[in-house]
Amino acid sequence: MDDTVKLTSINVVLGIIVGVLSGLFSVGTLGFKNDMVGLLLGIAFIYASFKFSDNIASEELDRSQKIWDCIMPFFFTWIIVWIILANYM
Repeated sequence: MDDTVKLTSINVVLGIIVGVLSGLFSVGTLGFKNDMVGLLLGIAFIYASFKFSDNIASEELDRSQKIWDCIMPFFFTWIIVWIILANYM
């Protein structure tokens, strides 16, 4: 499998999971209501995704490829899922 497809699909799935967690924290389903916890959770996963992208890829990636293959798919998926859950729950 190509490294681009692998990194993008892993980060989209992580974006959905973290978006659901952020949405649950925003609504207050997990015991307390705090939007900042959801934001910090997303930032932490963006940083971790950026750092672990070299371990997942079989070849060396430059900085712009990491941004477009790791951070952008995660960020957009996370924001969309978080906004949908925060508005409709």
